[in-house]
Amino acid sequence: MVEIEKFIGGVNLKEVIVRPYTFEDAEAKLQLHVENKEHFEKWSPTLRKEEFYTVEGQMNSIKEFMEKSAEDNRYDFAIFVKEDNEFTLIGEVQFIFVTRGPKQSCMVGYHIGEKFNGQGYMTKALKLALKIAFEDLKFHRVTSEVNPENLGSLRVLEKVGFVKEGYYRKNLKIRDQWYDHVCLAILEEEFAKEGCTKLI
Repeated sequence: MVEIEKFIGGVNLKEVIVRPYTFEDAEAKLQLHVENKEHFEKWSPTLRKEEFYTVEGQMNSIKEFMEKSAEDNRYDFAIFVKEDNEFTLIGEVQFIFVTRGPKQSCMVGYHIGEKFNGQGYMTKALKLALKIAFEDLKFHRVTSEVNPENLGSLRVLEKVGFVKEGYYRKNLKIRDQWYDHVCLAILEEEFAKEGCTKLI
């Protein structure tokens, strides 16, 4: 758990807070990934190396997050939930494939600890992350690609305003098997209509 005082510069919605990682989060981040290794890898094309599952590995990961965000290449955020006046790290959300110029777009990815599924935390966290994406990072469009079998993720995206735009056949290779993906997106003006108020 992390003390409430550490949450400077984040955005919150009732019991959920989304903010950039700090080096002090390394142990909590390690615990999240160790406890959810199989759960996270199910939908990921990348298998983590063993060194990732160490405090040093997490420190290096956080350092890379900081460098990438400073370069405006990608943005990674931690998701915390309030428990007994403290906050527990429960998941992560990322903005990747950042494109500036005339497009001003990115893709969002996210995952949450398995025991926190189905409690509404990811929906709130994604709303907060989109607030950062549109209001602070000035994106015009945020996309997402989801395995059609991942019904929970599709529900989360639709709850926060994403619109289905297409279907990509055999779009991503995971463990030697190609998977289809549903393509969804949300625009700046669509998010601006309601912002986070819908969930308060």
